[in-house]
Amino acid sequence: MRIHIIFHSIHGHCYQMAREIEQGIRQVEGIITGIYRVPETLPANTLADMGATQSLARMSGVPVATMNELEDADGIVLGAPTYFGTPSCQMMSFLHGAGPQWAEGRLMGKVGASFTTASEQNGGAETCLHTLNDFFYHQGMLIVPMPTALTVNEMHEEQIPVGGYAYGASMITGGLNDRDITDQEAAIARLQGRQIAGVVRDLLRSRKEK
Repeated sequence: MRIHIIFHSIHGHCYQMAREIEQGIRQVEGIITGIYRVPETLPANTLADMGATQSLARMSGVPVATMNELEDADGIVLGAPTYFGTPSCQMMSFLHGAGPQWAEGRLMGKVGASFTTASEQNGGAETCLHTLNDFFYHQGMLIVPMPTALTVNEMHEEQIPVGGYAYGASMITGGLNDRDITDQEAAIARLQGRQIAGVVRDLLRSRKEK
């Protein structure tokens, strides 16, 4: 049973989340997981002007995703920063390459979940997550939401601004991209990892029993 986390990040925030989600997945026995980044499309001079050189260097060891990472996984977790309420164009460019997978139904029946980052609590995270989840709909996949019952303490922090959302995990990066993931946001990301891993495990076991 395999879950792949595929993300785009310039300043490293989605990478921070991906690592926390990976920790959550690893807490569920029997699941193999890996982290991949989508190809970066911006030129080096533009990235330097954005102050992203160091953060990109820290992610340089993360393997670049291909369509194989979509096809070989039983579960797929997509993560991208929110730009004007939608995922980054780098993530969308990668997903738009999955036309053959859609045409032949290669991803049908797999499990999907999404996460994002945004500069502020009302920065469009929910609409970004909706867009990422739309990919799963069109591929015939099953979407795993976040558990939002009042008994799930991680999802109900009311004292400080924090990411969350029923549609997927998120974090607030700050207007200058200078905010690290908080303990609360890390806990939500790990919860998402456990959530999708548990669904993948139970679904594949039930299919095997049939």
